[in-house]
Amino acid sequence: MQNIVPILKIVLPLIVSLGIGFFARKRAILSPEAIEGMKTFVMKFALPAMLFGLFFTAEYSVSILLFAVTMFALGFAGLGIGLLIGKPLEKRSPMFKYMTTGWEVGMLGYALYALLFGAENLRNMAMIDFGHVLFIFSGYITVLYTRIGCTRKESLQALVTNPIPWAMLAGAALAIFGVSRALAPSGVTELIKSLCDFIAAPLSCVILIVVGYGIEFSGKNFATAAISVVLRVLVCGVLCAAALLFLGAFIPLTDAMRWAIIILFMTPAPFILTMFTTNEQERADVSMSLSLQTMFSVLVFIGITIFLL
Repeated sequence: MQNIVPILKIVLPLIVSLGIGFFARKRAILSPEAIEGMKTFVMKFALPAMLFGLFFTAEYSVSILLFAVTMFALGFAGLGIGLLIGKPLEKRSPMFKYMTTGWEVGMLGYALYALLFGAENLRNMAMIDFGHVLFIFSGYITVLYTRIGCTRKESLQALVTNPIPWAMLAGAALAIFGVSRALAPSGVTELIKSLCDFIAAPLSCVILIVVGYGIEFSGKNFATAAISVVLRVLVCGVLCAAALLFLGAFIPLTDAMRWAIIILFMTPAPFILTMFTTNEQERADVSMSLSLQTMFSVLVFIGITIFLL
């Protein structure tokens, strides 16, 4: 019993929050508009506030640049592999090629990591995510916008108007130029961090409810979704091993940092993929694939929790 309680302290909030979202959709307790509002709160306010606070109070070294470059490069490597192996599967689903890269850190990874290691250690995930965010809002978004006939200008606009990368960059710039250290004696740095923490406080619960709301299963699309899971596990497994080996050769990785890398690579493909489908069949395939990938991620996370505790 003593071994079960620590596990349940982490797993139960996860399952209950996902369940609330899932049954809220099944019973029409929350409308799609309400969920969109929750997503907007997460992506426009809570997540940027959390990331700004983390980067504003972080200690910086050359290793952070190495993390960023590594994740940026691995994002493009995953995209290249997807474009290559997706060709033979084009007839079943033209979206396969986009599911071997990009990781849903914002809407799932941070929540899972915080459950296991606590919000005070989210800086580990943020450092890993920085290069990934730059990849998403540069190469990945550009490829997806091109797919639906948009211009590079429109993809650049998506980067410029998204607060997440700017929150990271602003927090990092203020810390690197010594602003956070200069304000620390007066207590202003702690005040800013407290404000960011307060805005981000409901982040994990809200994220998991939104994720649970989006989970849907259909036997019609199950085979396509299962293939997407297998492809993603194989490619992301290789990329994760490459990240651990490469970064470990230059940086003394702590256990918390290693698990941040692993949890990032086990998250599903970005949920924004549904925005770049061109017909109802593609949308159904992507929704089912993301749902199955999410459930796989949750099950792997539960396994990791049991293993660690």
